[in-house]
Amino acid sequence: MESSIVTKCAQVIDVLVNAKGPKVFSDIVAETGFVKSSCHRILAILQSERLVAYDADSRTYRCGPRLQDWTRSVWQQADLQDAAVSPMNQLRELTGMNIALSILDEDSVLYLRTSDDVPVRYAAHPGDRAPLHCTAAGKLFLAYMSGARRQKLLSATPLERFTEYTLTDVAALEKDCAEAVARGYASAIREEFVQVMGCAAPIRNGQNQVVASLSLWTLTVVTQSDELLRFVPDLIAAADRIAATLGWRGPA
Repeated sequence: MESSIVTKCAQVIDVLVNAKGPKVFSDIVAETGFVKSSCHRILAILQSERLVAYDADSRTYRCGPRLQDWTRSVWQQADLQDAAVSPMNQLRELTGMNIALSILDEDSVLYLRTSDDVPVRYAAHPGDRAPLHCTAAGKLFLAYMSGARRQKLLSATPLERFTEYTLTDVAALEKDCAEAVARGYASAIREEFVQVMGCAAPIRNGQNQVVASLSLWTLTVVTQSDELLRFVPDLIAAADRIAATLGWRGPA
């Protein structure tokens, strides 16, 4: 039953997406082949989810704001990945470490692109996810979101202890987030995996919003933490170069 509803919703969205303008109800019925009662029900579901918008004056339907937000997000991610290729590869060659581009997706880190120099069995790949509280990228996203959203996430998400260095106390994480904003980058040393340490810098858009993270990470058996931190200015510079292509104009 659920899959049938999803399929019908997709058919209605297809009609509206491919239309040259808003559609009246009879057109949607004709193009989908649905009976009127079923079409009314599907449109009501899509309206409640902001995927379809209805104009009472013209009695027409069009794509809703949520669908438009999804489209915008997909384009932004494509632009972001294209812009990141060269800075990521240059940073990898300069440091001899691994580089990752990620975004915040609900309550986890979502990796979009990686550029690895140090082979690691458990290295992240595009499409992989990671926790927020114990990764450099995750702590960066926590640091730059609103305090209310951060508190909501930290209270709703179990803070699993992966290693003896993992921060599982909310007060300690809040302090770490404040320090990350103050210095302009986040770090996680042996917090997700005891063999791994990393730093992450923010990537901003034209509205000065943090939309992604650029991470630099390696193995503790290969590099000392002070060597990792030595490359933080280069990491921030690479993140800023990516941000510039997204419309960021630099510090006010």
